[in-house]
Amino acid sequence: METFENKPLSASRIKTLQMCSWQYWCKYHLKLPDKSNEGSLRGTICHAVFENLGNPKHKKHYTRIIKTQNAFASPPVKRMIEAYAKKHGIDDFENMDLINQMTVEGLNYDFFGDKEGKPTQSISEKDFDISISEDGKNYRILGFIDKLFLFKRKKTALIRDFKTSKQIFSGKEYTDNMQNLMYCLAVKHLYPDFLKRKMEFLFVKFDCNNDGCCEMEPLDEEELEGFEYFLTEVQQIINNFNEDSASKNLAYDKGYLGRDDGFAGRVVCGRAEYAGQLKKDGTPMWHCPFKFPREFYTLVDKDGVRVASADLKKDLKEKKTKDLKIEKVKYDGCPAFSFDKPMELL
Repeated sequence: METFENKPLSASRIKTLQMCSWQYWCKYHLKLPDKSNEGSLRGTICHAVFENLGNPKHKKHYTRIIKTQNAFASPPVKRMIEAYAKKHGIDDFENMDLINQMTVEGLNYDFFGDKEGKPTQSISEKDFDISISEDGKNYRILGFIDKLFLFKRKKTALIRDFKTSKQIFSGKEYTDNMQNLMYCLAVKHLYPDFLKRKMEFLFVKFDCNNDGCCEMEPLDEEELEGFEYFLTEVQQIINNFNEDSASKNLAYDKGYLGRDDGFAGRVVCGRAEYAGQLKKDGTPMWHCPFKFPREFYTLVDKDGVRVASADLKKDLKEKKTKDLKIEKVKYDGCPAFSFDKPMELL
């Protein structure tokens, strides 16, 4: 009998699906190129530094940075940051200064988990891929945890995630945080002997020893079990997701929501009327990367499955093999808008 493999669920996938079904379709099915902005690129660099310095053999570099309060005081860390920043065009003074500040802030806050006592085990970048099919529950979750500290005597797991965003959680982002639920559930399955699970988010643009540390309320077993049944429902939706499904939960159709709803509703679309529109100060007006029509290139296998995409054909040539071919694709834009006539203002 042929078995059906569940498509993977991650906190970001579920959040995207809830925010806008069309955005989910574009990211995970059409695989449209989604250019990383400077903020996400800075975050990637900081996470790379945290991962490397979590290795005990690199503690001398951590010590040097803490002593000087300067990430560039460690030559290997400086070279790593500069190489990545230059490659992605964010090696100007302002970006490098922000990267330095956020890196130091993340390292300053209990980097080795000692505030709870010496951890039995300290893990950097713990990835997970967990499949469950029992007692009416059927789902597959995956992700990776930035820092995980295990305290055997206390039977406690401390889960930590670094955030480089400019806003701290509030409203539903705090009370119903998908990542908190997902990671606590993953740790429950991976380390069942650790009965207490704590999650904290460090917003490294802020003072993590004060309001920059967002400690989540502990989740009890009943909450986690309820979340498992929620995952089972979402799993069925994602397994059967198609273009018809993609138009059923558009961010645009939700209108403008309240502040407690966070980044949701029509604000997700952005106010730009056309790609490249500028604000009064001359800077680009933000919009959803899948709002407007565009052309891009995709790398497809012999079964027609898209394995990679890029705005420029040359960016795919290194990945091309005899079993893969490059195709040009025309994307017609988000169905919430009409592009054969002047766009209406949001």
